[in-house]
Amino acid sequence: MSEQSKKTIEVRGFMHLDAAFRKKGPIPFIMELEEPITGAELANKLEIPWDEVEVIFINGLTYALDHEVHPGDRVAFLPPGCPGPYRLALGFYSKNQNNEANFKIKKKD
Repeated sequence: MSEQSKKTIEVRGFMHLDAAFRKKGPIPFIMELEEPITGAELANKLEIPWDEVEVIFINGLTYALDHEVHPGDRVAFLPPGCPGPYRLALGFYSKNQNNEANFKIKKKD
């Protein structure tokens, strides 16, 4: 991993969020990140409303917005509306009343 990639993250969006990232520049959108932040903080920085994000993928694993993103990570935001069978395959199945993703399989680092 190059020194530059240790201070940046790759960010993508699925479904309608993809169009928002394409407006920011080439995909993947590369942004500097000096220290870890939560997915929610990253969404705020990128001006993505929380209700537009059901889960985030960090380095290919599924997490809720409270999970930390670290410099060098690959991140993708998935909005609500992913079809049922894919939800289970990706490791989540629904949102609860607090707009938080419910995970069938807990994935840890």
